[in-house]
Amino acid sequence: MENMKQARRDVGTFSGLCLLYGMVMLLVSGFWGMVVTLYQALQHPGRAEEIAYETYEFLQTDGTHYLISVGFGVLIFYLYRNGKLFKSDLRTNKKMTAAWFFRFLPFLFFAQFAFFGVNFIFESILNLFGWTMAPAVEQASGQSESWTMFLYASILGPISEELIFRGAGLRTFETNGKMFAIVMSSMLFGVFHGNLSQFFFAAGVGLLFAYVTIEYSIYWAMLLHIINNLVISDGISRLSMVMPGEIVESVYLGLLGIGSILSILLLIRYRFAIKQYVKDHRPPKGIYQQVFRSPLLWIFILLLVYLSLGTLAPLG
Repeated sequence: MENMKQARRDVGTFSGLCLLYGMVMLLVSGFWGMVVTLYQALQHPGRAEEIAYETYEFLQTDGTHYLISVGFGVLIFYLYRNGKLFKSDLRTNKKMTAAWFFRFLPFLFFAQFAFFGVNFIFESILNLFGWTMAPAVEQASGQSESWTMFLYASILGPISEELIFRGAGLRTFETNGKMFAIVMSSMLFGVFHGNLSQFFFAAGVGLLFAYVTIEYSIYWAMLLHIINNLVISDGISRLSMVMPGEIVESVYLGLLGIGSILSILLLIRYRFAIKQYVKDHRPPKGIYQQVFRSPLLWIFILLLVYLSLGTLAPLG
């Protein structure tokens, strides 16, 4: 029973630190907005409308505040782990082979396919009530339009998120079993995105990244995360700048189809091994009920759900 209470405290503390990280991001964003406004004011003295317009346009695509924020975020969780974040939290287990790495890759495309499927279902339901989640989808899958946003979304974002969720989070929760660590770190990773359309996708790939981390190494999870953001998401979008949109769409749909089929075949082939893995590493009975009694966890979930609702828009 004491272990379950400790698990509740661990999840609550981690959720609280995620909230703190989110507040830091808001503060940095606000500060950076003031810096940009001041710069525009110096460039366009006395022209308030032009200052506001230029500031808005710049901040729409700029990722500088994210680049600053990730440093604070990693520092928060480094202090939380008492310096273990860059030591034992990054430990390697089994050696990754090329064969297994290329077995994991198709699941990135399968997750993208599932992302569109889930979004279609939610969009259809929301449309019945006169709402759309198109802005949320665009926010989740939009192309980086500045080098700062590209650097954050494709490189530093994936690395920092792996350090926080598969480093600090996964290793903290691991004391209650591998499956508990994989499930909880992935769920919190999905919630942290604060985007309704992104929750299931982030939680889904989070399961893959968490398994790779706990069985192989966080460095391989970082690489898979970077491939997902840099190649599959941003890379495919950038292809449309140099190739006809119809060709890019056909290539993308083909990759999604092939990746999804391969993923399903792999799941069928290893279904007994997966079932045995889950059975061997299942957490103590009742631990999830105990964990979901954490007030901080619910504050974290409800606040991010509330923010994600802000990405919805009236239909038409």
